Amino acid sequence: MIHMNLIAVAEKNASLGALSQQVHVTNVADVERRYKKKYLTVAVAALLAVVGFSAYLSMKGVPAALDGVFPDSYLNLIGAKSAAAKATTPAGPTAEQIAQQQEAVAKARAAMSARDIVGEINPQALFNNKRTSYNSYLPLEKLSFQKTSLAQFLSFLNTASPDDIGFSECVYQAPNFYYLRGIAMKASSQHALMDRLKAVSKQFQTPIASEAATEVAAFGQFAVPQVRLDAVRGFVPAAEIPAEVKAFKSLAASNKVQLKGLDKPIVDDLGVYKRYVYNVTSTADFADLLNFFNVFANSTIRMGVSKADLRFAKKNLITTMRVEMFVLR
Repeated sequence: MIHMNLIAVAEKNASLGALSQQVHVTNVADVERRYKKKYLTVAVAALLAVVGFSAYLSMKGVPAALDGVFPDSYLNLIGAKSAAAKATTPAGPTAEQIAQQQEAVAKARAAMSARDIVGEINPQALFNNKRTSYNSYLPLEKLSFQKTSLAQFLSFLNTASPDDIGFSECVYQAPNFYYLRGIAMKASSQHALMDRLKAVSKQFQTPIASEAATEVAAFGQFAVPQVRLDAVRGFVPAAEIPAEVKAFKSLAASNKVQLKGLDKPIVDDLGVYKRYVYNVTSTADFADLLNFFNVFANSTIRMGVSKADLRFAKKNLITTMRVEMFVLR
């Protein structure tokens, strides 16, 4: 029995020894390092994939099949456009193309004829044969209206005013507005002038209501009897400005009217042409001034008078005028 037990124990010990040789001991630290390396590799690969995909969307835009899948905040972050945005946003011209277009426009404008200029300023005017108001006139027609209507109004005032009426102020402004102040020796003379003004005015107002009134105070719109739209026939080239100003000044001097202020124009840039404005003064008497305006209205001078203000200061008449001229660029 003892011998058998010893043999059994020996066999059992031999069996356990053999089994102990087959069991491997695991290192936990090594296992953790391997798993961390694996996860890091997967994370880096995923990050690279996201970055690459984002770069693709930024350059190519979001494909139509994926439109609406990604939030706008993400697309704005990477600078990508959706399919709808790409469809509605055309590619803009380059700086070189813009410069070429501007140069082409400048050359085209430099070669424009007077008719082309008119068409650019007011295209409908070329096809509208029923221009009956000042606002519908072409630029040169407005100058023509200014040039001729002032002479007509002052001529009417000269013939319609009774001899015993004296004026302290007379203002006429384009297109046909007037304002008068004065005094009459008799109420009948004041009434006669008011009736004549009312007959030739589109609108007429006077603050004097008394039958015995002798004060003259009226304003309204003069119904220009002879509308002339061809008195100014062309724009003034820049090189001809001094000659045009000299002609206007000489015409005034030949009619005993001395003008001051023709050497300091105010220039307004209106795009395809420029407006030269001269604030001119004169101390000529009414008779010489009226004669000058009538001669000027029938001259070939390419100017207009958009406003004239005649006032008596002490015993002298002082006239200020706004003279206009249109100059080609």
